[in-house]
Amino acid sequence: MTSVSSSSSVPTVSTLLRQGIPAWVAAVVACLCAFMVVMDGAIVNVALPAMKTDLGLSVTEQQWVVDAYLLTLGGFMLLAARAGDIYGRKTILQSGLILFTFASLVGGLATTGSILLAARAVQGLGGSALATSTLAVIVDAYPRGAKQDRTISLWAASSSIASAFGVIIGGILTSLINWRWVMFVNVPIGIALSCLVAICLLPHSQENKRTKLDIPGAAAITVALTAFIFGITQTLELGWGSPVVLCSLAVALVLLPLFIIIEANTAAPLIRLSIFRHRNVRIGIVMVLGLGATLTASMLFLSLTLQEISGYNPLHTGLALLPMAIMLAVAASVSRRLRNAGFNNLPLVGGLLAAGGFVWFNWLPFHPDYVSQFLLPSMLVGGGLGLMLTTAIQAVLAGIPAQDTGLASGLQNTARQLGGAIGIAALITLSHSVTTSQIESGMALADSQLAGYHSAFLAAGVISGLSAFISLLLRRNKAD
Repeated sequence: MTSVSSSSSVPTVSTLLRQGIPAWVAAVVACLCAFMVVMDGAIVNVALPAMKTDLGLSVTEQQWVVDAYLLTLGGFMLLAARAGDIYGRKTILQSGLILFTFASLVGGLATTGSILLAARAVQGLGGSALATSTLAVIVDAYPRGAKQDRTISLWAASSSIASAFGVIIGGILTSLINWRWVMFVNVPIGIALSCLVAICLLPHSQENKRTKLDIPGAAAITVALTAFIFGITQTLELGWGSPVVLCSLAVALVLLPLFIIIEANTAAPLIRLSIFRHRNVRIGIVMVLGLGATLTASMLFLSLTLQEISGYNPLHTGLALLPMAIMLAVAASVSRRLRNAGFNNLPLVGGLLAAGGFVWFNWLPFHPDYVSQFLLPSMLVGGGLGLMLTTAIQAVLAGIPAQDTGLASGLQNTARQLGGAIGIAALITLSHSVTTSQIESGMALADSQLAGYHSAFLAAGVISGLSAFISLLLRRNKAD
């Protein structure tokens, strides 16, 4: 599906939007869907204590309120992306909205922990369809050029600020009403978006009706990703040496090469391996992996530091993190203009700025001065990561045929989720190891915990710096 742009005197004809529907409608749908998907990964965090009290959740069930969503979200992304390429953006986007909205309603009405966990898993499944469809919708609605770049920047900005807003909205709803509204809040938005998609988007053309979904490949990569993400998330509770973790990672390591073999010998593969011949795709995915790790780690460890060390409540924590999220969104939005003005090394500059901010956090004290010791370094982190974000996404999309935009979107979204999962698991393990070592050496518990968080910030700075230098391998203004 493509969009064809003509001169300013002739209306733009789109195979995605109905006649007379402006392209900005697709941008609104894409940005709101992306915002919902990311926000729901964070909005339940502050509601967990209330959920525990109301539903009698165990410690393990509390963790699975978060993990059940992330597991299906990340595990089914590539399958959802390819389904969108074959069966059409409208079909997959509407299916995702229906699943996501229905699961949100069921979760809000849940009377037991098992119902809530099942609803969160279905939410993640619907979210995988939304996450991979939204960027593809933008690419289909806008021809390549300045308008598409600007809209992608807005899309990146909307998903970037969603985590901080999720904490704030979750805190407000849980404090003023009750925890069920962190689920119910998606229902009216989901219904409105579903109606908008039904009215404004065209059904799939029949040009790919003979294309079949690569079931063996889909099964292999979906189980591999699910097993990998499951194993990584369980390290937080069970440790890296747990049989559950080792078995899960072993399944992923066996199925991944099997998937590659299947794709190399299938007429209509889930992923055309030739897509990785594009240098910018390879480099862009590595950058997105690093961004996923640093974006997720920054929000998590800053939130933990403010709440567990400095004594902030969830709402105040969200408000403290909001300027960083806004800075990230602004930087992602203006990066296109800066690039067009001739600034070609934005990923390098952005990565080094973010690295500097993370290193600055290495001196974060128990009770920091908000402006000099928290706000300024957080703005460096937000601005730096924002400068990298849009460039990495566009690198993955550069030179990709229109029929594969869903696949490219799925690849970068999957890379971001995997980067977040790996980064959090690795940095929490590092932080825990440093904390334990400091306690054993005689340091007080609070001091040891803060030292562990400092080590995580330094590691995030190293990841950000490496991503910055890797960006130098991108080819400028070339499709390959």
